Amino acid sequence: MRIIAGTFRGRPLISARDRSIRPTTDRAKQTIFDMLSARFDWTDARVLDLFSGSGSLGLEALSRGAAHATFVESARSSLDILERNIRTLGCDDRSTVYSADVFWYLRTTHQTFDVVFADPPYRLERIGELPMRIHESAVAAHGTWVVMEHSRESAVELHETAFEIIRKPFGQTTVLVLKTIKPDSAAPERT
Repeated sequence: MRIIAGTFRGRPLISARDRSIRPTTDRAKQTIFDMLSARFDWTDARVLDLFSGSGSLGLEALSRGAAHATFVESARSSLDILERNIRTLGCDDRSTVYSADVFWYLRTTHQTFDVVFADPPYRLERIGELPMRIHESAVAAHGTWVVMEHSRESAVELHETAFEIIRKPFGQTTVLVLKTIKPDSAAPERT
């Protein structure tokens, strides 16, 4: 696993050796960032990486010019790897790490982000409700991009009134690229 583009391009990332952890492949990550970069300017972006694991998605965003990445992870072994990757890349000053349950974080935070990455374990019981929990949370404003990976077999709840929806299959994985719709929002959309 490595950083694909930007200031940290080519730098390797440490990943867990636990086979139950499924990091985003370089191919899927490349496609995700190609899709977002065609629609979004990373300069000064604030990024949230949920179920962050090694931090691959948030660190890629920092490499491409994001101002700050917030990482939320509950597994101690993943947190150790994440913190090592952040230190190795020297982006401690642009990173915040929370050791927390993602659903708790979504209920309690008051921060809003430009991009939210969610790469939950495929066996997560509440995986189907995750997009709407993100939508209902303070983390998503009108125009926030949400990128989520899930098993092709998972039933994931999406509402066309809540998101513009792009689905991209990768074998047994589906990547959702969602743009949040909040029509009552007075804040201008980030482009």
